[in-house]
Order: sequence, then C-alpha cells, then structure tokens
Amino acid sequence: MKFLKTAQIKLFAVAIVAATAGLGAGVAIAGQPELQGALSSLQSAQDYLSHVTQDKGGHASAARHLVAQAIAQVNEGLAYGQAHGE
Repeated sequence: MKFLKTAQIKLFAVAIVAATAGLGAGVAIAGQPELQGALSSLQSAQDYLSHVTQDKGGHASAARHLVAQAIAQVNEGLAYGQAHGE
C-alpha cells in the first residue's frame, strides 16, 4: 500500500504542475478556466501515459488509474459549476 500512497503523492504533484502549465498557456473557457486548463493538462498526461511501454514496477498503471480518476473528478466539477451558474 505504501507504493500506492507514494504514487498518489507523485501523481498529485504532477497534476498540479500540469494544471499550472495549462493555465500558463492561456487556456480560458468562460466561467471555469482553471478547471478547463486542468482538464486539458490531465488529458495530455493521460496521452503520454498511454504510450508508456514498461509498467515501471506498477507505477505507470497506477498513474494511468489516478489520472483517469482526476479527469472524472474535474468533469464532475465542471458539471457542478455549470449546473450552479459558476
């Protein structure tokens, strides 16, 4: 389980950096630019991870799983924001 916790911490850090990079690129969608930028960055991370050919001791598959979870959460946040006029 320590492996998963470490992978989650690393992925969270990568997601934050990726989201920040996406925002720095000028991604702006009316109402929720931060979440749209995060979604775009996470989708890019997902694409990169899909091309990893070695599992690296289970870390690559764990990262793919966590990125998919993060994408689902961002999509839920976007839906919530739209439903509540944010």
